[in-house]
Amino acid sequence: MKAERKSSSWKSFLLTLAATTFSIMLTFGTSAVIEHRKLNAEKREMVLMVMYDMRESLKDIEQIDEDLKDFFEIQVDVVAHPDKLSQSYIGMASRIPMARYSMTTETIFRSNIETIRTIGNILFVEAVSSFYDLRENYKAIVIEDFQNQSNNLLFLETLRDLNTPSFIFYSEAFLRSMKVDFENCKQLMKVTDEDLEVFSLQKEKLMESTQSKMSEDTEESSSDRNERSVRLQQALEQGEKN
Repeated sequence: MKAERKSSSWKSFLLTLAATTFSIMLTFGTSAVIEHRKLNAEKREMVLMVMYDMRESLKDIEQIDEDLKDFFEIQVDVVAHPDKLSQSYIGMASRIPMARYSMTTETIFRSNIETIRTIGNILFVEAVSSFYDLRENYKAIVIEDFQNQSNNLLFLETLRDLNTPSFIFYSEAFLRSMKVDFENCKQLMKVTDEDLEVFSLQKEKLMESTQSKMSEDTEESSSDRNERSVRLQQALEQGEKN
């Protein structure tokens, strides 16, 4: 009889132990799965943020490349026909390259080691770093140097000395290399043009929502100020009556 009770107690203990162990494993396992999914979501968000910045930078630089070629056509025409200088000035000035892209994403990417750790793909990190290095060199060699050499467009001598074809050559070379890095990043992280377009739309909606909220806050602040002014005016008028 005692043996049966002892056996029953052991069975009950083992069942309780098994249930407790399973519960612990399930809890930690579920937490691990949730954490893994969270990290993957953060990784994807960071990758899309960086690649969106790369795509927009390429669009800006492609436009600069086109502007340089248009500038050169006008330059050749003006040098051949100096009497067209004044009427062509605005056309040339509007095509002087300017860096329109933002440095915010690059700063986040380069300064935060946790971002790189979260992404976890060293080849992707190297390709992005290469892209940003090229973009920085493009700004110095193409954009800033061209601005410095074309700051006196009203003088014909400036146009005669300005070697625009060399800037076009460098611009095309940088652009090709940057596109290679961008395509490599897309392949490494399996990002499609559709993925970037969806991210772009989400970003636009967020910006619109933020701007709308700021506008509402401004309107509320203005309304509060008006109410305070009215109350103050009423108090002053009441004081004068008394």
